[in-house]
Amino acid sequence: MIKGIGIDIVEISRIKFLYDKYGIRFAKKILSNIEMDEFSKTQSPEYYLSKNFASKEALSKALGTGLYRNGVYPSKITVTHAETGKPFFLINGRLEKLLKNMSSTKLFLSISDSNQHSVAMVVME
Repeated sequence: MIKGIGIDIVEISRIKFLYDKYGIRFAKKILSNIEMDEFSKTQSPEYYLSKNFASKEALSKALGTGLYRNGVYPSKITVTHAETGKPFFLINGRLEKLLKNMSSTKLFLSISDSNQHSVAMVVME
């Protein structure tokens, strides 16, 4: 049974502006420690940041909390990928507690981007 759906779209130019202005401080507000390791290796920081931010915002909408409420902070959520490239959230800490309280057992994540936008959709079962 579907418990929540969330979608978010991000303008990559906006993320690039913020990253150019604030640098690594901006990245640390969005990314978990695990993601920071991947981020340090990327050739396109604005794309990496925009996809991960859209994913986390979509998750917060599926949860019904929004970001920065009820312990849902972007830097505490990790987006990673299976060997096939399929994106998923690492379930730990606060996210695990929220899902348990909502009787949810699964999260599904889809991410896409173009030259101008990144979009993410989350379905929570």
